[in-house]
Amino acid sequence: MVKNDLRSLGPFEFLAAIDLPIFVLDLHAHPNTTPIFQTVSLQKLQAIRGNQLKIGGKEARTDPSNVAFLQWAVSSPQASTLPSSVYWGIPWSGRNVRDRWRIIVGEVGGSLSRDDICLAERSCQNETRIPPQECPESSQSQAQPPPQKPPKRPPLSKEGPVPQKSPRKRSTAFTSHSEDSISAFPLQSPKGTSFEDVVRQHSAEHCTLFDITEHEFKESICPHLNFFMGFDWASTELGAIRSWSTDLCRMVNILLNDPRPAAMYCGESKTMMYNESYILIAGEKHPGLMGKFFPEAWAETHAEFVPAFEKAAETGTSLMIDDACFYIARDGYLEECYCSLSIIPFTTNDGRIAFYNSVFDTTKKVTMDRRMAFLLLLSQDISSSRAANDFWRQLLRVLQRENADIPFALLYSSGWENNENPRECSRPKQTLNDWVLKGLVRVPEPHIQFPSQYSTDEPIEDFLPSFQEMINSDTHTLLLASDGSMPESLVQNLKSANNADVYESAIFLPIRLTGDFKRGFLILGTNPRKRFDDDYRVFIELLSRQLASSMAAAVLLELEISRSKMAAEFATQDWNLLSKKLAIQTHETSEVESRFRRMADHAPVGMFHFDLSGVVLYANEDYYRYSFPGLIEHPLNATSTMCWYRIIMEEDHAVMNREWPKLLDGEKVSFELRLKRPFVADEIIGGENVAGSTWIIVSAYAEKDTDGNVVGILGCITDISRQKWAEGVQRRKMLEAIEWKRQQENFIDMTSHEMRNPLSAIVQCADWIGTSVLAFEGNSKDVLLPREILNEYADAAQTIQLCAQHQKRIVDDVLTASKLDSDLLSIAPVKAQPIAIIKSALKMFDGELQKSRMELRFHIEPSYRKTSVDWVHVDPSRLLQILINLMTNAIKFTQTEIRRKIAVYLGASLERPKGVNGIQYLPRNAAYKDQTADYRSDEVVYLSIAVNDSGIGLDEMERDLLFKRFSQTTPRTHVEYGGSGLGLFVSRQLTEIQGGQIGVASQAGVGSTFAFYVRTRCCPTQHNGPALPEVASHSHTSILTPARLERIGTDLSLPANPDEKKKTFGSMHVLIVEDNLVNQKVLSKQLRSAGYVVSVADHGRQALAFLRTTHFFPPNTVPLDIVLMDVEMPVMDGLACVKKIRELQRTGHVMGHIPVIAVTANARSEQIRIAKEAGMDSAVVKPFRVPELMPEMDRVLKEVQEMVRRRSGSRSASAPPF
Repeated sequence: MVKNDLRSLGPFEFLAAIDLPIFVLDLHAHPNTTPIFQTVSLQKLQAIRGNQLKIGGKEARTDPSNVAFLQWAVSSPQASTLPSSVYWGIPWSGRNVRDRWRIIVGEVGGSLSRDDICLAERSCQNETRIPPQECPESSQSQAQPPPQKPPKRPPLSKEGPVPQKSPRKRSTAFTSHSEDSISAFPLQSPKGTSFEDVVRQHSAEHCTLFDITEHEFKESICPHLNFFMGFDWASTELGAIRSWSTDLCRMVNILLNDPRPAAMYCGESKTMMYNESYILIAGEKHPGLMGKFFPEAWAETHAEFVPAFEKAAETGTSLMIDDACFYIARDGYLEECYCSLSIIPFTTNDGRIAFYNSVFDTTKKVTMDRRMAFLLLLSQDISSSRAANDFWRQLLRVLQRENADIPFALLYSSGWENNENPRECSRPKQTLNDWVLKGLVRVPEPHIQFPSQYSTDEPIEDFLPSFQEMINSDTHTLLLASDGSMPESLVQNLKSANNADVYESAIFLPIRLTGDFKRGFLILGTNPRKRFDDDYRVFIELLSRQLASSMAAAVLLELEISRSKMAAEFATQDWNLLSKKLAIQTHETSEVESRFRRMADHAPVGMFHFDLSGVVLYANEDYYRYSFPGLIEHPLNATSTMCWYRIIMEEDHAVMNREWPKLLDGEKVSFELRLKRPFVADEIIGGENVAGSTWIIVSAYAEKDTDGNVVGILGCITDISRQKWAEGVQRRKMLEAIEWKRQQENFIDMTSHEMRNPLSAIVQCADWIGTSVLAFEGNSKDVLLPREILNEYADAAQTIQLCAQHQKRIVDDVLTASKLDSDLLSIAPVKAQPIAIIKSALKMFDGELQKSRMELRFHIEPSYRKTSVDWVHVDPSRLLQILINLMTNAIKFTQTEIRRKIAVYLGASLERPKGVNGIQYLPRNAAYKDQTADYRSDEVVYLSIAVNDSGIGLDEMERDLLFKRFSQTTPRTHVEYGGSGLGLFVSRQLTEIQGGQIGVASQAGVGSTFAFYVRTRCCPTQHNGPALPEVASHSHTSILTPARLERIGTDLSLPANPDEKKKTFGSMHVLIVEDNLVNQKVLSKQLRSAGYVVSVADHGRQALAFLRTTHFFPPNTVPLDIVLMDVEMPVMDGLACVKKIRELQRTGHVMGHIPVIAVTANARSEQIRIAKEAGMDSAVVKPFRVPELMPEMDRVLKEVQEMVRRRSGSRSASAPPF
């Protein structure tokens, strides 16, 4: 394994690991003086030498000193080695590899100070200025005395001398990290040029170093990297990141870029840090592990790993621990895990010892090995069974052995152990009533008593209620304590050996001989520290198959032997027939081969013939033309193994690796590959260049000899690059069309739904007014109307007005959103008074506030007076639109509360406001430009407006989804007309194009505060008006008790003949499920006027609660005949509610069939179909008139009654009809 891993390393990886100036030349290239590879040390050397040392580029071929050096480097191309030569004070030597590659190595002597090395490295990272005091050579060039020696590195501990067994003493084991052994190339520069000047001249474009721990860290897209860099390392033994040594920073970069789970323990206390992949190992301990000492981070396993750390520190060698067992808390339980981990010690240049800890999760391998070992042991023990009783004994003996995957077991047999005819095993005569207990495994019998036998007198269903279903199942059944399927006696009395785990699941496993013949069954406990996943399920399936096959082997041995003999005879006949055919084919082989050669040479596709090692034995011209244009990389007589791998893209090597073994196994394959050669056609179709990757389709099969052995691979390749390009274009066009259609449908659905809801209320109110007028027809010219009827007419007129206003708001929101999307909405600031704008907006809601008995207050905050704001340049219409949207939401979600208060606050500031009182402003969208940024040059003032209500409020999850939900186009009507769903979305965009932001603070059950600010410019006062009042201005609307609110639920019409309608519908009870209170009130009054008995619910969950009180749930007696169900509702929508109703009917919890009619604003036929598939008996689309609804209700009732009558047959007439 190690040798294979070593062979997989490339030569550049070895060269890059050598800390010497090295470069490689291609002697066959033209020109051959341009390096194809350079080490980092050479790049640093060139950075310091500046223009004096240039290895590559035009300057290197023109400078005399560099020309001499490069001519020496490419001299004597046939020689295996070059004699050493000195250039710029550095000895250089060269060596040839394969008569083509010339490797030049600089034998650097002397040493550089650590400051010089750091300076050179920083020069490769940026071009920032280096202070002169950090460059010793700079001071020397100015004839100043040489710098003093740097002070000795302080000891790791601040409390005194380093102990004898400290990390400093142990670091002597790491000779590769000894500071004295570090050497570098000599630092020489032209006279009069300081080291600082040389480094400054180096361009940052030659540097490829990347340091995550650099001081000016920019926030990364990786959350774990942000967490790591934001961690308070200064509070740990390691100190702040800027104080870390170079070696530690390098190892931190390796750690954070390691794709495998890895951790690092640094310093005497082993301070812990880890990468993102390690989070899976840490489980619920993340993020608390970061920065902790090892004894504190892994307290449960600390003692076991102390010897390993000490040994690694003393010897300086790495350790590997295989398959260590851990119990990690993750996913809500203590999970059994196995890991192989390595401990690699190293020292940093400040004397600390650290340990690099790579972790490999081997849980799947260990558990699989354990299970496979158990199955192998089971197979070995029970395969020797020759009778049923012997089979049971062997099985119990194997189960008695400790196995974490089977903590306990119960074994029952069918009692057919004696005198069975193997040929009668498949007879469908077996009874499933008699079962005999064969044994218990790790079940405490004194505490749990199980009957030794179940029969008709004592049925096994008392122990396992679902026994018949499980024993007849084709596979195992998972028994859970949570759903009651696991026997209660096992749940209450069985615990693990250390009493730490409770068994909450078990497996019922039938043991069958043939398809319908059950020999017995097992109840197997499951590992409480492993989830029952797919691997566990496979293990149980393998166990089931092993038991079935072993039982069959024991009982049906004689039958199997007979079948084997018959199969052998058939095989012999097939072999003889095949031999004859092969003899005929052999006779024609030479002629077929000749024909194939002629056809292959002239075929319009690339054809090939490989041997088993991948060497090309034959290929026609089209093969080389497709694969190797110019035949440069792949000559016609190439004999190297798998040479065609070089032309395949690295991403498709996995495809080739998968298909090649299939060919070697004799399979026929056809697959697609991409080649490194690009596909470019000299044409443009549909405005796109016909270009992309080169695709080929490979069809190949195995060539076999007369014995059926694979001896070669034959196949062909076809260029399908143009077809692939066309498919990509077609796929993109299709996805764009589908997305456009989806957006169009969502928009139409939303607008249709929100327009139909108020339109339905308008139609019903108008219909009622017209119907009720007929009751006062007569011969008299003047008609006297009762005061109550006049009040109801006024109420209906106000309902129509409110619905019309709602429709206008929907149209305004849609037009505004359309302008925003088209970038056509502009801001037109004018001189205006913010107080006057807000008061005019609040006045619009006087009617709604009086109707809902709400208290409204308007407060001017001290910040407004402090800035002395009176007149500003602002767009009043856009500011008014935002405030109206927020007020509409506040009224909507407050009008049903006991405490109904709304407060509006106005403030101002000269600086951009920050979120206060829990307000969290949404981040600005870069797509919407601030249109006030360049408007005028007056002083900037930010106007802040907040709307606070005492409504239902929002919890944390609803706050997170608030603006996302409102920005979507899903139709949704909230309580009392929630609008088009665009209100808050439009408000957010309007604030942002005015240079502001919007935010929310809310708490469920307390209320909400929506706040926003806009950017304005001050302007002089327009007239001499009264000064602002000294106290906060507010308006308080005191509302008298409106009679119409007391009459919610009363009749809206006077029927012409009430007795006649009550005679027709007097016994019909209707449940209206509607979240829109206006539609709910209007429809309920109309139906009551028509003689119906009406009940109402606001959403699906309330409807289910009401249904449980009706006669459909005996012994309740509340009557109910039909349900009118809205579809779009909060809490639980109509589709979910009707699905739940039909599920209760199927399970027998509901007596009869509950008629449900969908009353919805979703008018498309597809939406109606979905509603009926969910369980609706019919659907009525808004808007509708009650006279149109009643015949549909009668029709549905008759159909349901007829359906129930057909199903019930001779059922008693006293039962509920539906």
